Amino acid sequence: MAEGNIKTHRAKINLNLDWKFHLGQTSGTPENIDFNDTNWETISVPHTMQLVSYEMDSIRETWVQEKYLRDFGWYRKTLKISAKPTEKVFIEFEGVHNATELWVNGKKAGNFAINGYVPFHFDITPFVKLNSDNLIVIKADNRYSQTIAPDPHRTDYVKFNGLYRDVYLVTTNPLHVSFNWEDFEAGVNINTPTVNKNNGTVSIKTTVKNENNTPKNCRIETKIINAEGYVITKLIQNVAIPANTNHTFRQTTTIEDDYHLWSPDSPYLYRVHSVIYDDETPVDFVENTFGFRTFQLEKGKGFVLNGKPLFLVGVNRHQNYPNIGDAVPNSFHYNEALQYKKAGINIIRLSHYTQDDSFLKACDELGIIVYEEVSTWIEWGDKTWFDNLETATRHMIRNHRNHPSIVFWGAGINHRGPVPRMQQVAKEEDPFRLTTSASSPWNGVKNEGITDLYTTMDYRRTEFPESAFTMVMEHGSSVDSEVNQFHISRYKGNKNNIAALAWLGADYNHLQPDVDDSQWKRDYMTTYGILSGYRLPKPVYKWYQSELIANPIVHIADETASKNGKIRVFSNCQMVELYHNNKLIAKQYPDNESTKSNLNHPSFIFNYNWKTGTLKAIGYTNGEKITEHSRAKQGKAHHIKLEFNINDKPFYAGGSDIRMVHAYVLDQNNEVVTSATNKIKFTISGAGKLIDNGNIDANPAILYDGVATMYIRGTENTGKITITASSKGLKNSTATITTATYNPNEIENNAKVIYDYPIARVDIGGAKQLVQFDWLEWTGNSDKNLNFKLTDYNAEITISAKNAINWLGDTAMLGDLSFVGADGLYVEKGSLLLNISGLKKGLYSIETFHHSRRSVAKMTNAIGVTVNDSKGIFTRTAGDHVVNYFIHDNTGERKPLSIKSQFQSDGTNSIILEFNNLNKEGDLSLNGFILKQIK
Repeated sequence: MAEGNIKTHRAKINLNLDWKFHLGQTSGTPENIDFNDTNWETISVPHTMQLVSYEMDSIRETWVQEKYLRDFGWYRKTLKISAKPTEKVFIEFEGVHNATELWVNGKKAGNFAINGYVPFHFDITPFVKLNSDNLIVIKADNRYSQTIAPDPHRTDYVKFNGLYRDVYLVTTNPLHVSFNWEDFEAGVNINTPTVNKNNGTVSIKTTVKNENNTPKNCRIETKIINAEGYVITKLIQNVAIPANTNHTFRQTTTIEDDYHLWSPDSPYLYRVHSVIYDDETPVDFVENTFGFRTFQLEKGKGFVLNGKPLFLVGVNRHQNYPNIGDAVPNSFHYNEALQYKKAGINIIRLSHYTQDDSFLKACDELGIIVYEEVSTWIEWGDKTWFDNLETATRHMIRNHRNHPSIVFWGAGINHRGPVPRMQQVAKEEDPFRLTTSASSPWNGVKNEGITDLYTTMDYRRTEFPESAFTMVMEHGSSVDSEVNQFHISRYKGNKNNIAALAWLGADYNHLQPDVDDSQWKRDYMTTYGILSGYRLPKPVYKWYQSELIANPIVHIADETASKNGKIRVFSNCQMVELYHNNKLIAKQYPDNESTKSNLNHPSFIFNYNWKTGTLKAIGYTNGEKITEHSRAKQGKAHHIKLEFNINDKPFYAGGSDIRMVHAYVLDQNNEVVTSATNKIKFTISGAGKLIDNGNIDANPAILYDGVATMYIRGTENTGKITITASSKGLKNSTATITTATYNPNEIENNAKVIYDYPIARVDIGGAKQLVQFDWLEWTGNSDKNLNFKLTDYNAEITISAKNAINWLGDTAMLGDLSFVGADGLYVEKGSLLLNISGLKKGLYSIETFHHSRRSVAKMTNAIGVTVNDSKGIFTRTAGDHVVNYFIHDNTGERKPLSIKSQFQSDGTNSIILEFNNLNKEGDLSLNGFILKQIK
């Protein structure tokens, strides 16, 4: 366990590995203990019940999808449950398509038939045999439904199947924090009701269940932890909770020191770590993250984040991948979010359903704003359907409400606009975020309606609303970026428009629209994402980088975009020169077109019929060469190059984690031959296997724009995996990757260090001093007995001087920390010594305040500091304030003059800090100090 974490009764074990699976009906009763599943397939989760081909098995079925992939499957697993007889045992599911039934040791333990995209859990305590083998049986039912959205209606996305998200076994004490989605008051709910530039208030509600038959004296200790792992404040409450009841703790604090805002440019996260005590025994804990950010819609500015206007440029995201559907490992979710971040994307709409926790976590960490919605598309159902949709919406919001990345909740049905019931549920659950209408330009209201924001689709140069704030939640996209540039520029031209999101981030599978057989056209994979279905960047991705990323870039688009006599160059330089075989073709400024006038960096289109040879683009800014890029004309396919989609994260053995391996067909100049038609044969050896059932045309693999892709997963044991890609007439390629040991203990995996050191804030002053709020008071009136006990550190502070020490109190001043600076002690001549004794061994920091308050004495900013600690003696001139203070009773909007120092304690000897007025005139004051241990 990471340093500083307290062991409690809570355990969370990932159950993704070693399931037995059977698709569809089987003879016998699979839910029974004596059922023989020896011949069933052994699988790991995330799992899709049916692998599919890139072109959806050429199924002739419409978007309603009544039959395709509409089956059910059985999952069986035996596991030992180690818990005390008094403890609670739960199974937690992140998502199952679509309805779920659970049996434990042959007994029905529950069912969930609400939605296939939200989390849920079952209390299995009455059914388990402790410290013994237990049989878990799950029936995942993805059959066509009349009551589970988005069924029974058409959708432009495929309703995949399976136990496709993580599954956990959770054990804990009967006195425990509930799951977030259990109730309106449940789990942990974090809000930041006040977010200022230099401070913020955080309010935390934590609901604790007492499932004992006796009352419990419950204490909660909640630590707010900064990004480096240091506890910056601690909140403690005690409550007697009656038997079999819940209590919601409400804890609020303000962060002033170590305060940071969350934004796409600086996604700073705090941790909220709460430990639940039964009297003095720690029995449960939870940890969440949050960020301070404030947002609003302002006329003339648009979307304002932390006081600054921000135009949002982004994409829509479907969670599925070719072949494996929705069964995507956490590593893929993070990596895809990272790809969008590297493109400069600052907002993602999670269309058209609730998505994986790991993707939201990635958006928090990377700084991507999120618009999330529950699963619908165009149509709706009866009362039961809407009841289920409401429950799913509540699960979604309660589960993801603590993510600072989420700013918008969908409160409409795509194409149809705002829905009163969805708006009311969203605001009831979370009144602090904005709601969106999910409108369209061809029906419904042409404004935000009852929601906060008009979110619409624009593929047709749609008219803007007369006054509503607008997000184009879907706009057209093209591989050459021309469509993207048109829409983004157009929407940036109106201050009421706050965002432009392309349809879409990555290509995805969908079935056929409702057309007659005679008009059938197969279009099973979209082609307008900025990434391919296998998440490979298209040329348009590079334009986003040129538009949104500060790093210098010049890029010649490949021949899927540079063709028909037009060479497209994407750059954030002022001017670009284009050469062919080192001969200058032209030098140009960015495209000067009205349709691109509001962009930061429009593309550079060169009219040139490129037939052979090499192009080179050189970018210039202020006449200086910044960067360049070259590209040779594609030649004949020559060899293969292999690359894995993720190389900087562990690849875990066991099968739950997977990797994609991309086979690039290159010519002799190492250019990707986008027009190549070879088929690529993949072979594997070592501790891995291909994800291929032999029926999905995956191997040999078809090239898409010159690249073929195969999925691999690790075997049970760790080791090296060797992949070879071959094709007739091409030089083979081989690549290796090594799997790492998988640890199913989620608490160990996610635990981060906690440096829980006291922070002593002491306000020094004379009689009747005004003590700073939440600071310790040290009031004196003589130059004797200048000692102060730091109880938290069991240490003592002594102040001394050769000359008389005077006290100043009962005064007032303006400025931050004004009560600290208003009074204190001072000497008119000489130095002040601060002696600290009794500290434990470690590294410490101290900020001392030295604001002179006597108007008859000169204010000094020239103070020498000598630190005498276990490392020796070090003297320096304090330079913490580069601007002198001249007004004694007013510091403006800054804190009093202060000095920050560090020292090392050996745990035995005292620390001595000596402060000298280097000006030799004026008072040397000490108003207070902040002491904290660092290591």
